[in-house]
Amino acid sequence: MMDTIKRLWEKYEELIRYVIVGGLTTALNYGVYAVAFLLLRGIPADYQIANTIAFVVAVLFAYFANKKAVFHSKTSGALDAAREAGSFFLLRLASYGVEVGLMALMVGVFRMHELLAKLPVNVLIVVVNYVFSKLFIFRKPKEAVE
Repeated sequence: MMDTIKRLWEKYEELIRYVIVGGLTTALNYGVYAVAFLLLRGIPADYQIANTIAFVVAVLFAYFANKKAVFHSKTSGALDAAREAGSFFLLRLASYGVEVGLMALMVGVFRMHELLAKLPVNVLIVVVNYVFSKLFIFRKPKEAVE
């Protein structure tokens, strides 16, 4: 049994770490969203403002957590670090646009409760962000061809 668990860990370690960090990021996003939503209740577009605040906090956490704990990314200089961070934040900004659109659709059109609509939207965003982070942002440098 332990051998099976060890093999699965070795094969899927990065994905497992991403799911853990994604879960923490989602929990942070959801918690900040809930608090901000309750504090802003009654203001026009209160759920969108709360969503923006939650997004900023979660993205800052996600960048450093993914860089260190998931992808073990090391940058070689300021330009490389700026490229990586810029790519990460641009991708997250794009996924935020999708999130805003989906929240507007689910709350405005389908009349879902704001807090309930947030969960499936976040699950979709976590999956999309993993794929793009792995393929484009924290990709391992290619080995020199001999």
